[in-house]
Amino acid sequence: MTKYFRLLPFPEGEDKFNEFKEKGFVSIGWWELFSVTDLTREQIKERYMETYPTSTVHASRLVASYFIKLQEMTPGDVILIPYSGEYHFFEVEGKYFFDNEEQDIALKQRIKVKFIKKLNKNSFSTKFRKSIGVQPTLTYLGEYKDEIESALLGEDPISLSKQKAFVYTESSGSISLSYSDNISKKILKEFFDKVLDEI
Repeated sequence: MTKYFRLLPFPEGEDKFNEFKEKGFVSIGWWELFSVTDLTREQIKERYMETYPTSTVHASRLVASYFIKLQEMTPGDVILIPYSGEYHFFEVEGKYFFDNEEQDIALKQRIKVKFIKKLNKNSFSTKFRKSIGVQPTLTYLGEYKDEIESALLGEDPISLSKQKAFVYTESSGSISLSYSDNISKKILKEFFDKVLDEI
């Protein structure tokens, strides 16, 4: 089953979005941990604290969770990268590995991907956009699986029937509206204004 993730394109605090797209891989920071391929969550936390002794236990937990997610990625999974007001989608094509030959330290902890699609963020629900904006470096988006798949397939969340009925559907719920032929745009606007005042 396809898994969905969100990744920020700033390993080691550097903007690497263009490299991700052009070179066909994504990465996260913390190169000084070297390869964590065979390490468990606890082992990654221990190595993190040994490598960065002035850091915090909380930070070690976060970083360990990022690497565990990288380890769990398999070909066919999808990574969303928010950048310049748009959502860029990449399909995973390999497994996590540490590239010891890479000279750029921000690109050593990597996984092979291919770019598949770019969508405007306004194509997604408000709840989804807010979640994308507050999550840490790498996070799992399983809660939004249906919404992401619909967007990637080009399905419009708003549909209009011949009976003058609108239906809006997203992962968190749906809204339906039907009206008669004699209802004007002005009346519809007044109706929506009243609804919004009550919410």
